[in-house]
Amino acid sequence: MQTIRPDEVLIIDDDSEDKTAELAFQAGFSVIRNAPLPKEGWTGKNWACWQGALHASGKILIFLDADVRLEKDALEKLVLVHQKKGGLISVQPYHEVHKVYEQLSAFFNIILMAALNAFTPFKEKIKPSGAFGPCLVCSKKDYFSVGGHKSGSGVVLDSMPLGRAFGQNGLGVHLFGGKGALNFRMYPNGIGELVEGWSKGFGSGAFSVNPLFMLLCVAWVWGCFSVSSDLISSLITQQQGLTLSTIFYLLYAAQVYWMIRRIGSFHWLTSLFFIIPLIFFGLIMVRSVILTFVLHRVKWHGREIPIDGLR
Repeated sequence: MQTIRPDEVLIIDDDSEDKTAELAFQAGFSVIRNAPLPKEGWTGKNWACWQGALHASGKILIFLDADVRLEKDALEKLVLVHQKKGGLISVQPYHEVHKVYEQLSAFFNIILMAALNAFTPFKEKIKPSGAFGPCLVCSKKDYFSVGGHKSGSGVVLDSMPLGRAFGQNGLGVHLFGGKGALNFRMYPNGIGELVEGWSKGFGSGAFSVNPLFMLLCVAWVWGCFSVSSDLISSLITQQQGLTLSTIFYLLYAAQVYWMIRRIGSFHWLTSLFFIIPLIFFGLIMVRSVILTFVLHRVKWHGREIPIDGLR
């Protein structure tokens, strides 16, 4: 259905337990049975991407997570952007939200975009410290010259060390939002999957980005908590500052609304009652930090993944 046809589509079967590989093979695609995961030094996705790159015959590699959906002109847009920019093209797909509990992902999306300097006035002046994982585009030559996914073989968030490797080797990293080209739906199988999914890498990711943007994100989140607590306190005590507290809260709500509508199909009520996804974000961040730096292992789809904190 794409406006330009890919030379080949490789599906890497990373020990799938459902019929994904079978259905893909029946549809005429090349299914690569992933080589056994090395006992040390690699996590599953990094190993699968590395195997895919080794088997690929094309000059341009496009890595897509399994849940990414493409509009008809998506590949054409990706190739044209790569021809213009070069280096590593990284796209965060537009987040399709369907169920109420999925609204809790709002602040994770906002912080992910902000911390990587995707949409700030500093975009052209300060280089990104990583990349988005769901969609990555680069030349095969550049990929192997920087070490590809081998450069961060043991980490959970594969795109962070890959983005740094491109930057450190003088190759640009260019970040984009996927609205109108790529979309996905994250964690559709219940709130348990959502908690597990955001917990598995957000803690380590938060300490892997540019310290300036991490500091700005912390300050902004603190401001969100502050205006929320001030409003709640004023409502309970009926103090004279209620009007001012309400104004500040609504200004933050408007800002949240402007951001989440650019990155996903979030409901406007999510921005009005942003204190709910904000508290959820805070709790999951604490959980992720404990799993990453204290217990040194996270869970994903029933599997325990040992990690070494920061890599």
